[in-house]
Amino acid sequence: MEENTPSSAEALNPPAGDADIAQLRAVFDGNIPDVLETWLRMNNGSTAKDRRESIPGGFRVVNHPDSAIFPFGKAFLGSQEMVAHRADYLHIAADIGDKDYWEPSWIPVIETPDAPYGFLLDMKSEGDGFPILSFAEGSYPHPYAPSLAHVLDALSSAITHGAGSAFSLSGAAATAANGRIIWV
Repeated sequence: MEENTPSSAEALNPPAGDADIAQLRAVFDGNIPDVLETWLRMNNGSTAKDRRESIPGGFRVVNHPDSAIFPFGKAFLGSQEMVAHRADYLHIAADIGDKDYWEPSWIPVIETPDAPYGFLLDMKSEGDGFPILSFAEGSYPHPYAPSLAHVLDALSSAITHGAGSAFSLSGAAATAANGRIIWV
């Protein structure tokens, strides 16, 4: 990213620290995939250029376009965002009385900044991998990819190979323009 899309690379947060990883592990009884920990220790989300804007009664996050390193405006969440968003989704599930809306074993990892659309890790899976599910407001999560590693490999391939490289999971193509990742 630093070579082909430096503006997008600048949107990556500094690495997660031990406390960040410990907090995430505590939520999931010490169990998070190695690939998630490795990714977070490289960068703790893709929102470094986002800013907070004061509004009456609080603030709102103003997302920077460079934060969207995934197709359809999706950004990689940092460890604290993963924990907070998961808690919000579990609260919504309890409020609407629908345990299938969000399960305790799901970690949101990639989302659009302004609505509940994105991808989650299903931590209840057995075996070597934890599948990625796609979720959206108004529908239940459904299978998207066999693992986070698969998604990150596809992202890397799309960025590395330049203009028109297919992001194998979405049909979108990545290109570099003005130092940014652009999805078409």
